[in-house]
Amino acid sequence: MTFLHENAREWATDHSAAADVRFGRLETMAFQRHPEIYGAFGADGAATASRTQRPAPTAGRRALFWVTVVLAIIGALAPIAAIAVISGDRFDFFRIDAETSVPVASVFYGITVVAQIAVLVFWVVRGARWDGVIAAVVLIAVIFSGFGLVAVPNISAVDGFTQWQPWYPAVVVAFAVSLIATVAVFVRFRVRDEPVDVADEPVEAADPRAVRAAVDRLPATERDAIRADRDDALEILHSRGLVDETTLERALAQELGTLYLLDDTTGGAR
Repeated sequence: MTFLHENAREWATDHSAAADVRFGRLETMAFQRHPEIYGAFGADGAATASRTQRPAPTAGRRALFWVTVVLAIIGALAPIAAIAVISGDRFDFFRIDAETSVPVASVFYGITVVAQIAVLVFWVVRGARWDGVIAAVVLIAVIFSGFGLVAVPNISAVDGFTQWQPWYPAVVVAFAVSLIATVAVFVRFRVRDEPVDVADEPVEAADPRAVRAAVDRLPATERDAIRADRDDALEILHSRGLVDETTLERALAQELGTLYLLDDTTGGAR
């Protein structure tokens, strides 16, 4: 993970006027080149350090993601294409009689079966958690497969195509598989990754003396640059009316690396 802002100044400039100022986040931005230090800046620093140090997705997981995406697209488009082939000529979009359209639609429904099974398997492998995109894919499939159950025999009767039965099982299986997939996905509606507010994450309190010692080990030029960035960010917040004069003075007086301690006494600033 990379930071969205290059320094604390940019963070302060972009900070929402509707949100409370968390000093732990501010100083984490100033110390962003030093995760071994900002990880001790209370809940905000610990949560940020956890995310930045999280291993990048492996090639296998990335491949699994893209395979799922491709299969989801196929799983959604195939049943739509089947209905388009069967019913398009009913509205004079193009002329294909049932003798041709029903077998072609059956092939699309066969693709739907394979894609839906694959999507379901990959969804389970990834944790079977609620996914709105997967839910939309299986729902589209079950709806358009349901249309096919009615459309294939009716359109065959209108066109006098009597050999439609051998092509019908693909439609039935597509509907059954899509229905099973839809039920499975919606049963897991409440099983999802909930967003967590980093400010609410429990974290073991760090010893401020240990934090200051770690800061003191940095080169003097680095400490000066970080302090200037931190203090400029505080001034920017003050100029925007997000930090009052008293809080600004307290924050500027804090030793470098201990600004997060103000969050415990002020509960964040406005």
